[in-house]
Amino acid sequence: MDSRQDLLLKAIVELHINTANAVGSKTLVEEADFDLSAATVRNEMADLENAGLIYQPHTSSGRVPTMMGYQYYLDNLLSIQKLSETEEQKLRTIYQNGVRDLAKYLVEKTQLASIIAFAPSDFYFTGLFNLFSQPEFEDYKMVLSMSQVVDSLEKALNGVYHQISEPKVLLGPNNPFSEHCSVAITPLQTKDKELLAILGPVRMDYNKILGLLSSVVKITKA
Repeated sequence: MDSRQDLLLKAIVELHINTANAVGSKTLVEEADFDLSAATVRNEMADLENAGLIYQPHTSSGRVPTMMGYQYYLDNLLSIQKLSETEEQKLRTIYQNGVRDLAKYLVEKTQLASIIAFAPSDFYFTGLFNLFSQPEFEDYKMVLSMSQVVDSLEKALNGVYHQISEPKVLLGPNNPFSEHCSVAITPLQTKDKELLAILGPVRMDYNKILGLLSSVVKITKA
């Protein structure tokens, strides 16, 4: 893709992440401050749609990212937000009480669910209520899908526990938890080598969450 389409896709993904709404050409011109006409933006959006990176939900004239669009964004367009020293110090203070308190704090910060795996069959899961409060879970099928995720956490963790060596995001068919959701996951640098995961809908703030995970790895280094 050319740089203009990259910028448009980045804006569509981030506006959708922030609002949970489909994104139209008028919104892009007004909110993303593009020096382009709405007609030009519509033409570029049509190209993005033809490439399989965005699609039009039935109930809206706007567009939302496809799984392929999110993956392209993750591979090419991220601008990870680093935590301030003050925020990192707060993480250190919370971590002094143990990784479970750290997991609870991450739930509070992200409004998603958090998992600490001490081993494939020994894990701590918190934040399900926050997760179900996300707009995606107004769809009963998503609630059902996430319920199945909870029931098969041990199996999913078994599949990734020894395969994750750095912070990464697993989407769609690459996500052992569910192809309908997303997980940001990292090993911790503790003596016991726990695994930390943030579980949520595909529409999650990856810049913020990967920044959090990078800082968590840093402050938990044994």
